[in-house]
Amino acid sequence: MAILKVSGLEGFLRKRNPAIGAILIYGEDQGAVRGLASRAVQHIAGSLEDPFAVAILDGDALSADPGRLSDEVLSLPFSGGARVVWVRGSGQGFLKAIEPVLGGSVKGNMVIAEAGSLPKQSSLRGKFESSDHALIIPVFEADNAAMTETIKAELHRLGLQISEDAKARLIELAGRGGVTLQREIEKLALYCQGVQQVTLEDVEAICGDGLWAETGDLADAVFAGNIADADRFFTQLVSSGVDPGRILSAAHGHAVRLIELRQSVERGMGVEQAVRSARPPVFFKRQATMQNQLAAWTSEDLLAAAASLHGAICQERLNAGLAESLANRSLLAVARMSRSFRVRMN
Repeated sequence: MAILKVSGLEGFLRKRNPAIGAILIYGEDQGAVRGLASRAVQHIAGSLEDPFAVAILDGDALSADPGRLSDEVLSLPFSGGARVVWVRGSGQGFLKAIEPVLGGSVKGNMVIAEAGSLPKQSSLRGKFESSDHALIIPVFEADNAAMTETIKAELHRLGLQISEDAKARLIELAGRGGVTLQREIEKLALYCQGVQQVTLEDVEAICGDGLWAETGDLADAVFAGNIADADRFFTQLVSSGVDPGRILSAAHGHAVRLIELRQSVERGMGVEQAVRSARPPVFFKRQATMQNQLAAWTSEDLLAAAASLHGAICQERLNAGLAESLANRSLLAVARMSRSFRVRMN
């Protein structure tokens, strides 16, 4: 049984065991699975798109023609280099097609296969785990330590170093909205070509979904009760071309996150601990701000604020001409709520 950790893939690719003819990468985060498979394909074939170096197959399509996989494994590379058979969506059709490779009777081009979450009793997982000619790589949700190691290793491989505050911010942004860490590292490396040190400013400029980087200050101002700042940030965002509906959506998302953290507090967790243990992690420079917001708001009040923002989102979609005024009015109403809570605390 050959189960490889994600961190071990790079080492295997540098010094491949010729007995291994297939690698199965599986996990719930399909973006992370695809990113890892892409790295393996790129390393072996030197390309992701060259049809002479990469044969891309749909796993379900192999049900009708299971022998095609063996044909691709045995085919000679056109240019004389390495060739990869990249299977996406590995299901029952793939299970039947891969058996000759797992048994060692068919050898040739490497098979890189992707699959979703596989339970222990999965036939596909069991076949790979019991084969002497295959590796299996489970992709689990990474904790902070694992993400830190990945960032350091990948950037070092690309000739880059990263500051501690930039690393912390990258971890936060990579965990937001399903954005995968590997993709963010690749974007960052491309952006930082020609320099040696990745800074916080670099991460803020290129990483994440973009929306939070634009609207984060506004959301914090709204839920901290800073009415003047909230109004100023809103005006700046709209003037720069950000859609009012997107601004409302970002504020609503912030409310939902606060609800989750506040519920942890109301179950007995301390405010500071709730923020520090949040997943995805809260950037350390924002932790004090988030703690203050959690201390001021109750779950009931946050639910009311989220409902108000959601209602405004629905209204602005039906009244595009009034989108800006509806969004501004809704955000300032929530900011006034927050100010009243802050006064109550004092």
